[in-house]
Amino acid sequence: MNKLLLHCLTISATLFFLVSVNSGFAQDDAKTKNLQDKVDAAKLKVDKADAKVASADSLLQAGNEMVKEAEGELKSLESELKALDKEYFANTKHLEKQLRSKDKEEITQAKTELKAFDTKYKADSKEINAKIKASTKKYETGNKQIIKAKENLKKAKDAKKEADNQLKEAEKNLAKA
Repeated sequence: MNKLLLHCLTISATLFFLVSVNSGFAQDDAKTKNLQDKVDAAKLKVDKADAKVASADSLLQAGNEMVKEAEGELKSLESELKALDKEYFANTKHLEKQLRSKDKEEITQAKTELKAFDTKYKADSKEINAKIKASTKKYETGNKQIIKAKENLKKAKDAKKEADNQLKEAEKNLAKA
């Protein structure tokens, strides 16, 4: 009977030892899995922050391109407007001399030609001014986009720095386990 009791005691001690060791590993596995989940979540946050930084950089670049393009358009339109003014005054100069003439027929002809030049000048000038207005709006939109991009970039970089710190902390905790 002692042998049977000793044998049962040995088997039960062995089973107890195996169960307790196994449950200890299970606790370690759960803890490790929890820490690994935290690392994965931190990596996901870092990836999202990187995407926001890239988006803000892209917005900033697009705004800069828009401003440069609008500046070029404005310069060319201003020179176009100056050329139009110069042409108008060159063409109307001799007509104004004819208006001071004593010949009524010459004065009438000068008035009709001057009126035609005025109408053409006003139409061309209005068209150029509309283009200038559109380019100015494009320039302002580009500047607003740059300001917005800079704000977003600052926020995104702060979020990225925080996410990087969380990732380092999570990886450090995982390494300790």
